[in-house]
Amino acid sequence: MRDWLQKLLPRAGSVKGGLLKALLAVGVVGCVISGSLLYSKMRINATIDRLRAGADVEVDPASAAPAVLDARAAYLLRRNRIDEAQPMLDEAGERADAAVNVRMLYNMANARLRAAIKAIEQGNYDKAIPLVTLAKAEYRSALRLDPEHWDAKYNLDVAMRLVRDLPQAVGEDEEKPLETPEKLWTDLPGAPKGLP
Repeated sequence: MRDWLQKLLPRAGSVKGGLLKALLAVGVVGCVISGSLLYSKMRINATIDRLRAGADVEVDPASAAPAVLDARAAYLLRRNRIDEAQPMLDEAGERADAAVNVRMLYNMANARLRAAIKAIEQGNYDKAIPLVTLAKAEYRSALRLDPEHWDAKYNLDVAMRLVRDLPQAVGEDEEKPLETPEKLWTDLPGAPKGLP
C-alpha cells in the first residue's frame, strides 16, 4: 500500500503544477482581455468628452460605439448639420439600445422642427413641409420605442399643428381609407397664394 501511495504522490504534484499553470494562463488572458476592454472604454469616453466640449471629432458610423454615434449626432445637430447627422442615426438604429435610439430620434426630430420653424418664419413653406413631415415620423418612431416619452408626445402635437395630416378622398373601387402615411396628404396652414 505504501508503494502505491508513493507512486501517486509525485503524479499528484505534477497534476497540481499543471493545474496551477493552466489557471495562471487563464488569469493572464483574462487580465489582457479586461485591459483591452478598459482601454476601449476609455477611448470611447475620451471621444464623447471631446465632442461634448465642442471639438469636431470625425467618427466612422460603421465602427463607432452607439454612445459615440449619439454624441457625434448631438454635436452635429447643435450646429444645424442635419444631413451629416443622419448616417449616425441610421447606424444607431441597427446597433444601439432603445434608450439611445429614442434620444437620437428625438434630437433629430427637434432639429428638423427647428429648421422648419425657421423656414416658416422666412416664408419658405416648400422647405418647411418636408422637414415637419420627417420630424413627425421621427417623433412617432421614438414613441414606438418609448410610448411614455412625454416630450416627444408634446413636440409631435406641435408638429401636427404645423402640418396637418388629412386623409385623401376614397375612390369607389377602394374599400376604406388607409390610416398609413402613404395615404395622407399634408397642408401647411398659411396665407393662400394667387387670386380668389
